[in-house]
Amino acid sequence: MINACPVRRRGEVLRDAVFAAALAEIAEFGVRGASMDRIAKRAGTGKAALYRRWPNVRALALDVFISTLEAALPPTLPDTGSLRDDMVESLTTFTTQLHSGLGIVLRELISEAAHDPSLSEEFQTRFGLPKQVELIGALQRAMARGEIPTQSIDPYVMQLPAALVVHQLVLTGTVPGHAEVEHIVDALVLPLLRQPAAVIA
Repeated sequence: MINACPVRRRGEVLRDAVFAAALAEIAEFGVRGASMDRIAKRAGTGKAALYRRWPNVRALALDVFISTLEAALPPTLPDTGSLRDDMVESLTTFTTQLHSGLGIVLRELISEAAHDPSLSEEFQTRFGLPKQVELIGALQRAMARGEIPTQSIDPYVMQLPAALVVHQLVLTGTVPGHAEVEHIVDALVLPLLRQPAAVIA
């Protein structure tokens, strides 16, 4: 439902209202069909308030996705004392968030990135690279505990868990459930981490 009259809001209250409105607008119209004017009306605020922070719907969609995930995910990967449990817990939190409207936003952003490489670069800088650094820390702890060999990790193996989740989302519109997350970690990722590192010619 779109609010007819703007309401004066500031700070986190305004941001949360705008994020909720953007999610609803993108779910209905997609990123390309979404309108900053309608988002402002849905949020019950003025359009100028949006443009002061986001130049267009694409930038707003990216901020909605990254900020919401950052708030939902722990600042660092879980440290349960088990690499397997760390990875299952982190991946489950990620897939749980994608079950909401964020899954739609991510699919739209992936589509838009095909036409705008800068969008992909910003996503990688703000979200992808920091999460990769956190995963490296978890792997180093696992090496110190003797869970996996102390060796260089193939970067493709590190990308595998999130890549499989996103691949399923893009192809089917669904994300793995908890049992599937455990299968990804137990049957695919951990066996690759435990074997000797492959040498790429």
